[in-house]
Amino acid sequence: MQSFVLARPRGRFVLCLLSLAFLLAGCSVLAPGMSFVGRAPLAAADVPVIELDSRQIDALNDARKHRADGAIADTADTAALARAGARDAYRIGPADVLSIIVWDHPELVMPNLTYDVGSTAGAQPPSAGMAGQSVPGYLVSADGCIQFPYVKRLAVAGLSEADAQQRLARALQPYVRDAQVSLRVVGFRSKKVYVNGEVRSPGVKPITDVPMTLANALNEASGVLDSGDASHIALTRGGRRYRIDLPRLAESGLDAARIVLQDGDELRVPPARDYSVFVMGEVLKPGPLPLRSDGRLTLSQALGAAQINQVTSDPSRIYLVRPARAAAAARAGTDAARGNAGVGQPGAQAQVFHFDARSPQAMALAQRVELEPDDVVFVDAAGVVRWNRVISQLVGGTAAAYNIQRASGG
Repeated sequence: MQSFVLARPRGRFVLCLLSLAFLLAGCSVLAPGMSFVGRAPLAAADVPVIELDSRQIDALNDARKHRADGAIADTADTAALARAGARDAYRIGPADVLSIIVWDHPELVMPNLTYDVGSTAGAQPPSAGMAGQSVPGYLVSADGCIQFPYVKRLAVAGLSEADAQQRLARALQPYVRDAQVSLRVVGFRSKKVYVNGEVRSPGVKPITDVPMTLANALNEASGVLDSGDASHIALTRGGRRYRIDLPRLAESGLDAARIVLQDGDELRVPPARDYSVFVMGEVLKPGPLPLRSDGRLTLSQALGAAQINQVTSDPSRIYLVRPARAAAAARAGTDAARGNAGVGQPGAQAQVFHFDARSPQAMALAQRVELEPDDVVFVDAAGVVRWNRVISQLVGGTAAAYNIQRASGG
């Protein structure tokens, strides 16, 4: 009889805890894991949730296209780079090696003042049938001069091959009547560009008589790696940094071969992981997801890569959170396209979009949603899953409390 009397208080204690668990089951705040509460007073006042329908997707894509156009016209100024890179003749500079021949006067070639082009860095590869042949060359000194018989020091820096050839012929005129001079650059060592980052062969690339274009530089580097982002290539010139979006250039009809690089230019291809989106919530592979090599990633691609959990997820509660910086740029682009001003000011709020993916047509819409770097995609849990998690959490605590009470009372 004493055992039965002691069991009833324990039963009431457990029953009270279970009742409390059922009363609190509807409160999603107590559910373990992440949960998106779109109806919170603060969220409703500061960051309204926007339904991501076909019309809103068109508006986002228009804003993205406008920002891409602005990246070409303003930020990267790629068109100006193409205009600035006129295909001028190669200009001789210090450390270049010149081949000089005065016809019918072989005595003017002085071996002690020549350099073997085959051993000079940056020299042109030998022509077919001439492999291993030594070609005498005159080294351009640091002050831009060469030493040549009779004329002694001759300034050639800054001249084209044709101009340098005419200057040498005029200088030889008092000593050689009707001098026929052949002058060409055989070792290109004065001008170079630097290619680094996510390319197969980074390093210094010499500029030759063939203009070094953006396309040539990337080709010299053996192309962009799969891990590189071709939409955020950085070109540094004269202390100014330009962003070059190769896929966007192709779409706009601007050939990368029209962008001629200059001496000292630096190209950097960043890793794609520097520009990622984040997929969180009820997915099997949460975490950062880098954009593709062309700088693009759609919502459906992100969800497919992260693999939505078919058991615990609620397809009607998918959210896209765009950070304040990207959101401000999006609003600025949209308003600028409409001719408005004074938007996109500092202090802009993040944007939150709600997407319902329950229908097959919804995934077709998701394929049209272009994600931006630092976007956050959140897949919420189903209501029954949140309820079950609350129950599991509280029942686990109830069992522990019961065992403790039983041990202390027993």
